[in-house]
Amino acid sequence: MYKLLKNLGKKQLLYAFICVFFISINVYLELKIPDYMSQITILVQTEGSKMGDILREGGYMILCAFGSLIASFVVGYFAATVAAYFGKVTRKKIFAKVNSFGTEEIKEFSTSSLITRTTNDVTQVQMLIGMGLQAMIKAPIMAVWAIVKIMGKNLTWSLATLVAIIVLLITIAILMSLVFPKFKLVQKLTDNLNRITRENLTGIRVIRAFNAERYQQRKFEKANEELKNLQLFNQKTMGLLSPVMSLVMSGLSLSIYLIGAILINKANMLDKITLFGDMVVFSSYAMQVVMSFMMLIMIFVMYPRASVSAKRINEVLDTLEHIKDGNVEKGSEVGTVEFKNVSFKYPDAEEYMLENISFKANCGETVAFIGSTGSGKSTLINLVPRFYDVTEGEILVDGVNVKDYKLKSLNNIIGYVSQRAVLFRGSINYNVAYGDNGKGKPSLDKIKEAVKVAEGKEFVEKIEGTYDAMVAQSGTNLSGGQKQRLSIARAIARDPEIFIFLTLLVLLIIKQILF
Repeated sequence: MYKLLKNLGKKQLLYAFICVFFISINVYLELKIPDYMSQITILVQTEGSKMGDILREGGYMILCAFGSLIASFVVGYFAATVAAYFGKVTRKKIFAKVNSFGTEEIKEFSTSSLITRTTNDVTQVQMLIGMGLQAMIKAPIMAVWAIVKIMGKNLTWSLATLVAIIVLLITIAILMSLVFPKFKLVQKLTDNLNRITRENLTGIRVIRAFNAERYQQRKFEKANEELKNLQLFNQKTMGLLSPVMSLVMSGLSLSIYLIGAILINKANMLDKITLFGDMVVFSSYAMQVVMSFMMLIMIFVMYPRASVSAKRINEVLDTLEHIKDGNVEKGSEVGTVEFKNVSFKYPDAEEYMLENISFKANCGETVAFIGSTGSGKSTLINLVPRFYDVTEGEILVDGVNVKDYKLKSLNNIIGYVSQRAVLFRGSINYNVAYGDNGKGKPSLDKIKEAVKVAEGKEFVEKIEGTYDAMVAQSGTNLSGGQKQRLSIARAIARDPEIFIFLTLLVLLIIKQILF
C-alpha cells in the first residue's frame, strides 16, 4: 500500500497536510461543545443565573458547530481531490505498463484480470485514501484528545469507557480474522466474472449459432453465485459490527448515567451540581471516544480488500518486461528480413516450436509460409515485430538485429496485418490512418489509395458517409471480409518497407493485384 502512495505528488501531499490541519480544528471545535453544554447545565441548575449567560454559552456552541461544519467541508474537498488524483495517476501507470507488455506478460495476467486491476482494484484503494484522510486521521486525534479531556474526571467512569473500548477491539479482531482471508478471493472471483462476461459478449454470434445461450447463462450463474456467496459471508460477518457497536454505546451511556446517579445520590448538595455537569461532559466525551473507534472500524472494513487490491496493482507495476527497447533507429539495408539459426520455444513450454530456421527475404521479394495447423507459421512471423523474442539465434531487419532496434523504429518499418482483423471505434478514415508511422498522418488521397489497393473501395463508397462512416467497436457493423480489407489498407497506408500478412485472404488479394 505504501508503495502506491508514492504516486501522490507534492501538491497532493500539501493537500493531505491541509486535511490534517482542518481535522485538528474540527476535532477541537467538536470537543469544545460538551464544555459549553456543561456550563449551560450548571447555569440552569444554579439559582440567580441570567438568561443572557445561558444564551451566550449557547451561541458559542452554535459557532463551534458551524466552524466544525466548515472544517469538515474543507477536509472532504481536499481528501476527494487527493483520492481522485491518486486514481487518475495509478490507472495511467497501469495502462502505460500494460501497453509496454509483450504477449508473454499479457498471458501471465489474462485480459480480464488486467481490466479488473485497472478499474475495480484502483477504485478500492482510491476509496480507502478518500476515507482514510478523513476517518483514519480524525479518529486517533479525537480519541486521544477526548481521553485527555476525561482523564481525572472519575476513575469509575473511565473504567467503564475502557471496558467498552476493549469489547470493541476484541470484536474487530475476531471479525477481521474471519473476513480477511475471504477478501483475497473476492478479486479473483471478480476476474472470473469479468472473463465470462467478456467471452459472452465477444463470442455472441457463435453462442447463438450453437444455441448455447443456456450453457453460457449457467456458466455465468455459477460464477455469479460463488461471488455472491462470498460477498454475503463478508457482509453478514461485518454486519455484526453494527449491533455490537450499538450495544456498546447504549451500554456505556447507561453505565455512565447509572454510576453518575449513584455518585450524585451520595454527594452533598454543593457537589451534586458539579457531578451532574461532569456526568454530562463525560458522557459526551465517552461517546466521542467510541465514535472514534467506529470511524476506525470503517477503515478496518475497507482496508483488507484495499490491501489485496494494492498488492494486485503492484504485481502489474512491478512486472519486468521481457521485451527490452534497443537504441538503433535505422538499419544499413532496406526492406530485408533475415533469420539466422533461429530457434524458439514458448516460456511455459519444454519443447521447441521452431528449430534452426535460416532464410533471407530481400527487398521486392515475397516469401510465403505454408504448413499444417500448429506447425509454427504464425509463431515464426510474430518473432519479427518482437511479440516474442527468439530463444536462440537472431533475426535481422534491414541488417540490424531486431533486439537492437528501438521498438518504435522497428514498428515503423513494418506494416502488420493480423490473423484476426482488429478495428477500433471511429471513422473509416481514423482506422486506416491509425497509429504513428513517423511520417505524419496520411492524407485523404493516401487513405483512398490504400483502401483501393486493399480492394475495399467498392464497399466503402457505398456506405453512408463513405470514408467518414463510423466503425463500431471491434468492427461489429462490418463483415469479416470488410474488416480484413480495412486492416490491410491500414498496413498499406503506413507506407512501410516490409509487409507482414497472417491471412490467406491477403494472399488471394495480392495475387489478384499482381497478376
